[in-house]
Amino acid sequence: MEESNKHSVSLDDDVQDESLTVPGTLLIPSRTAMRGFFPLNGTYFQVNEVFADDESSQRPIDVPRIWLWNLPRRTLYCGSGITSIFRGLTWREIHRCCCEGFVCTRGFNRKTRAPKKIAQSPTCKDDQAPRR
Repeated sequence: MEESNKHSVSLDDDVQDESLTVPGTLLIPSRTAMRGFFPLNGTYFQVNEVFADDESSQRPIDVPRIWLWNLPRRTLYCGSGITSIFRGLTWREIHRCCCEGFVCTRGFNRKTRAPKKIAQSPTCKDDQAPRR
């Protein structure tokens, strides 16, 4: 197993469905991460881009399912860049991403405040993992 995935917990669908918690990664809005400074000020990505907290990507936090039941659902699109995320999507799917979704193309170290390469999250199933 790769070093970055050594903390991965593999649960089959039935066990995960019965669990009271789900593994989670903290997502930080780009403006928050950059303390209000954003190089593309006023663009779509200022509003819809989030960074994946590197620590909780490597060691996911346990989130009680009950905290999530009544939250509105939004789609998160992850990848190494916008081109790789949008590749193969229809115009309607891209429009939905831009209007209703969030985009994550990088990790973020909360202690050093440095951007990092996005980690392949142990919380993703193999078929949901970012393409490389």
